[in-house]
Amino acid sequence: MSDKIIDDLYSIRDHLDQVQSYINKIKNNLIMDSFVQTRQHLYDIYNDRLDLSNYTKNYFDGHKEVVTRMKNSDLQNVRLSVIDGDKRSCSIFSSEDFSTILGVIFYDN
Repeated sequence: MSDKIIDDLYSIRDHLDQVQSYINKIKNNLIMDSFVQTRQHLYDIYNDRLDLSNYTKNYFDGHKEVVTRMKNSDLQNVRLSVIDGDKRSCSIFSSEDFSTILGVIFYDN
């Protein structure tokens, strides 16, 4: 089930309004690890990882976009939710209530 959800999210990843709608439909029926941190803390971590990715040429789909949106966001806190699949996983960055989606990072398992 998680792999289909990840594939669905991947297909709409460039349309954050559709991602938001999709997440709001499935969030109560899906087991995903989730926690809230300050936006600045998550930005610092993922910006450092982006710098490392640029150095090692190890890129993940959506990483740069998420970092840019976190930098420009006025959110105080960001929810980071992870969906693990068999083939790949994704990390969703959003407002605490999923009303704003900053982006999704996809990575192979």
